[in-house]
Formats: sequence, structure tokens, C-alpha cells
Amino acid sequence: MDLPTNFFRLLLIMTGWFLAPAVQASDSIPLFMSGRNFKAGDTVYFSWKGQSIDKNHPMATLHLWIDNLENGRRWKLRYPILNGIADGALAIGKDLEPGTYAFNFMGADHFLEISGKVRKVKVKTALNYETKKNDTITITDLPGPIKYKIEVAMLNRQGLLYDENLNVEDNGSFRIPPIVFGDTATLVFNTDKRETYLFEMRTPLDTSFVPFYSKTVFVTVQGDQQDGRTDTAAYRFDVSGAYQKSITLQEVVVTGPSKAQQFEKEHVSPLFQDINSKTLNCLDNDQLLRTNSIWIYIQSQVAGIAFKMNGLNKSAFWRGSPVSFFVDEIQMDINSITTQPMDVALIKVYPPPNGISGRAPGGVVAIYTKRGDPYDAPPSPYTYTVKGYTQGEILWQ
Repeated sequence: MDLPTNFFRLLLIMTGWFLAPAVQASDSIPLFMSGRNFKAGDTVYFSWKGQSIDKNHPMATLHLWIDNLENGRRWKLRYPILNGIADGALAIGKDLEPGTYAFNFMGADHFLEISGKVRKVKVKTALNYETKKNDTITITDLPGPIKYKIEVAMLNRQGLLYDENLNVEDNGSFRIPPIVFGDTATLVFNTDKRETYLFEMRTPLDTSFVPFYSKTVFVTVQGDQQDGRTDTAAYRFDVSGAYQKSITLQEVVVTGPSKAQQFEKEHVSPLFQDINSKTLNCLDNDQLLRTNSIWIYIQSQVAGIAFKMNGLNKSAFWRGSPVSFFVDEIQMDINSITTQPMDVALIKVYPPPNGISGRAPGGVVAIYTKRGDPYDAPPSPYTYTVKGYTQGEILWQ
């Protein structure tokens, strides 16, 4: 396979992909797994090495579809095959239902790249009196090629992945070269503002495919009560169709760390990582914004802490003892804090006694502000979310 020159210039924004630790072989090379029987809290490691079947692809994809044989629940994951190797890890959550699971591994020649078509259009709208919003009535394609330059940028939490002028053919088709990234990314098109465009996008990973390798491994997740071993002989996996015994066909996504967990990992220093602290998550919900006051929000969420207002002066006490305040881990007087609710990422509250400040007999409140993450601020109306590869060790629940 010929690799685009941009591939080596742009990529591997792949923090978190790694080779699994010592693993035992399954009954078929090239797949290795760390076991067949697990319990909540364990981690399932797997590794795929294509050299053993002469599939040393520089770029391909390992799909993993997991089916619960009892209720038909399905998870879909995908990992990049780079130089013939792919690996991953699933940490089993305490809420995962015990039972027998089919791990269906599939190697596919396709890699993560985006192609599509841009259309120059005229859109006619009309007011919907029920919703008080304009609804689209008709979309009409305008003649002629795309004459104006279109810039495209792709970014995620690791930063800017791609930033180039888009090469658009006369018929509007375009292609973005292969890019390796985890989780999701934001794709932004910057166009001539005098025209209206529609972008139709597709990736080969989100369509049907014929695997060059497939293997099903049955894994048991043990629980306190199990009715006995599930009959795996009746299970048949069909990559082109739905799971036959499925109770629900809704696709379930394996969850990774939340925005708050990722923020804490990146921005909270070891001194402030007290296991006895309480974290108020302001990134994944809007409770603080609805409260519209940092102090009222904290008081409503933490028992024992109270704020007193005397004109413009504020003070805080935890069961009668004064509380110390930090903003981005810098100690500040509460009356000097001007942070607005919309700028708060996390609030961590440490009950007394704590090791952060000896001058805080009433505990500590640490406020962390947002860091201007470009991923959260799409700069264009032509903005789309693109699903990437499964990244690092993730929670399976």
C-alpha cells in the first residue's frame, strides 16, 4: 500500500496504545489474549500480530465486536493495525453483567480516512410556528465547480491533527489522507462566506467490510450467582448482519474517561489528589451554570460548609472553622476570586484535616478553570464530529 506523504508528517497522535503485558496465546495465532475467565476489576489484554499470517500491513484496522450471549448486547471497538501490530485493554467495570461474551476479532484492509463531496447549494427555509425555528423546505444544487478555497482542520484534545487547504475536484469530491487518532475529533471546514455548502462525508470504517482475518473467542465474566455455562456452540457471528438473539439492537459504546477525569489526570498535581476529596464535575454537566453562583453551588453539594455574605465581603466555614481557597492550585483570599461559573472546569473540596494547607483547619476548596480547549469551541458552522480509534485502556461496563 502506498502511504500518503502527509501520513508521516502528521500522525501518530496515539497516546495510550501499547503492547499488552505477558499474555497467553489463544488457540489461534496471530491473536493473543490474557485469559478466558475474568471478574470485575480485572483487565482483559489482547494483542494481534499479523506477521504470523503474512499480513504485515503498514496500515489496517482490527475491529472487535463483543456480544453478550445471554441478552444480545453488543459493543463495537476498533484499533489501528500499524506495521502489522494492534493491541488494547479493557478494564472490566463493576456494573458489567456476569456471563459469557463472544469477542469477535476482524482484520480489515481499510484504514481511517475521510472522503466525501461538497455541494454548493441554495437552501430555502420557512418558519415553524410550533418550534419558532426555521425549517429547511428545499435544497437546490447550484451549477458550476467549487471555485473558492476551502480550508479544513481536524483537532482533538491532543491538539491540531490536520490543517490544510482541501483539494476539491470539479464534481465536488474530496479526500483527507489517513490519520490516526483516538476517541473523537472535530472536523472544521472554513469556506467562502458568500456561498452555502453541504458536506457529505464517509469513512470506510463506518461501512460494511469483508475481513481478511476473523476469530471468535469466548470469555467468561464471573459473578456471585451464575446459572451455569452458556452453550457457545449455538452462537453464530455474522459481520454483515445483526446478532440473531439480540433483545436490543442499540449499539453500546465502551466508555472511556469523562472530560472531568481527563482534566484531573492532566491538570491536578499529586498534592491535590487526595482520595478523601470530593470532586464537583463542571465539565460533564451544567449544574453550576444553572445555579449561577460558585458559592451557592458548593454549599448545595457539600454538607457542613457554609458561606456568609456581608456586603461585598464573603467568608466560608466548615463546621465553624475557616476554609482556605485555591484557584488553579494558587492560594487566594475568597474575596479576590472573580472566576465566573462558565469558566470553571472542576471544584475539589477537601474536608479537614488535609495535607494541602496547615492553615486550613476548616478544609480546602480548590477551583480549577477551563484551559481554553479548542476542541470545545468549534470555529465554523461547518463543523462535524468524527469517530476515531479506541484509545488506551478503557472501561468496559
